[in-house]
Amino acid sequence: MRFVVPPHVVSTALVSALALIGVEAASAQEFAGRDKLFAHSNEFRRDVIQVTDGVYVAVGFALANVILVEGDDGLLIIDTTEGMGAAREVRAEFDRISTKPVRAIIYTHSHPDHVRGSRAFVGDVEPEVYAHEKQLRENLPTAVGRAGRDGGNQFGLALPAESRPNAGIGPSLVLGGGDGYMRPTRTFSGESYSFEVAGVKVVLGYAPGETDDQLFVWLPEKRTLLPGDNFYRAFPNLYAIRGVPLRRVDHWLESLSDMIALEPEYLVPSHTRPIMGRAAVDAALTGYHAGVSSVLQQTLAGMNRGLRPDELVEQVTLPPELADNPYLQEFYGTVAWSVRSIYTFHLGWFDGNATSLFPLSNRDRAARIIRLSGGEAAVLEAGRAALAAGNFQWAAELADYVLAGDNDHAEGRELKASALAELGERQISANARNYYLSMAQALRQGR
Repeated sequence: MRFVVPPHVVSTALVSALALIGVEAASAQEFAGRDKLFAHSNEFRRDVIQVTDGVYVAVGFALANVILVEGDDGLLIIDTTEGMGAAREVRAEFDRISTKPVRAIIYTHSHPDHVRGSRAFVGDVEPEVYAHEKQLRENLPTAVGRAGRDGGNQFGLALPAESRPNAGIGPSLVLGGGDGYMRPTRTFSGESYSFEVAGVKVVLGYAPGETDDQLFVWLPEKRTLLPGDNFYRAFPNLYAIRGVPLRRVDHWLESLSDMIALEPEYLVPSHTRPIMGRAAVDAALTGYHAGVSSVLQQTLAGMNRGLRPDELVEQVTLPPELADNPYLQEFYGTVAWSVRSIYTFHLGWFDGNATSLFPLSNRDRAARIIRLSGGEAAVLEAGRAALAAGNFQWAAELADYVLAGDNDHAEGRELKASALAELGERQISANARNYYLSMAQALRQGR
């Protein structure tokens, strides 16, 4: 469902959603990011698009797309959504195109939104399932835990539907219908693997980026490239706030270079809509590469000058010629999170400030700050004043001082919830918006 919010007009449904989290009116400029995010929902209108002869993509049925390649006597499916419910809907649409048996399924990588609907595409013939061999080892984040960050807040699963227009790279995480995951039957360990299915020549290229088991699918006779999650119409999620191992930005860039070198005429991402035409595809991929490279190089240069993460975030931005690129808008990942992730990957958690080696506990620091400020009531008063003045980040931080000593403090929780709700309503990143609003809702619900 598409929600586009004009600068001074908010739909009735959205007003109801905002009332739940206590957001007050603000200027159109303040809400510019939110308005862009809501307009971005048009990217995910439900559609089955014919890209070129024998290649189709289902967009908007689930968080991830499903791609169909029709061969002589069978079909090839690339990625299968996050659940059987959405996958069955896609299968019904594909049956309008062809009822040939599915001969093969390819996973571009192991994320659940790409693999859990596979059984919906199986008929009387059991297909081969292709993946990189590292996919069989990609469960480490689940095994080690994520400190309660299971992705629900990132995708806003507990929020009213009206307040989460889209997920940045898809309409929403569409759960339901059960898990139809099929374990890969054919894997490869090198840089590439070629095979033929139903008369269609397929090349799988190892392309680490968003995950270490990522691959791209190249259909050389159709000049069609399927990049998985290494490209979509949003700034890439070089760091995931839901909590995953740090992603190698240099490897991501190498994978983009490998894909650019193929000179594809058609680009079919596993998220967002396809791109057709050699010039348009090249512009999209090279612009994406340039944007990621710029953030990496600026961050490394700043690190070599001794800048710390907070200082780097203030300085590293996309250059003007890339800032307006439609494929680099921060609907999903953000430049700031990427900068912090790059710093941590290369230099670790220590920022070089000796004071940070053995810092005070949050509780101890908060107690000292509160005493220095004249007591809890004074801190809360300052927080409410910051909120009223539009200094929402400062209001949230002041609330944290109060909550560090008593997480059930009613006034502290309400102050923080109000600040987070205001911050959330000003985000262009769906991930940031959903996380802010989810935490605001949880605070108000006593969680």
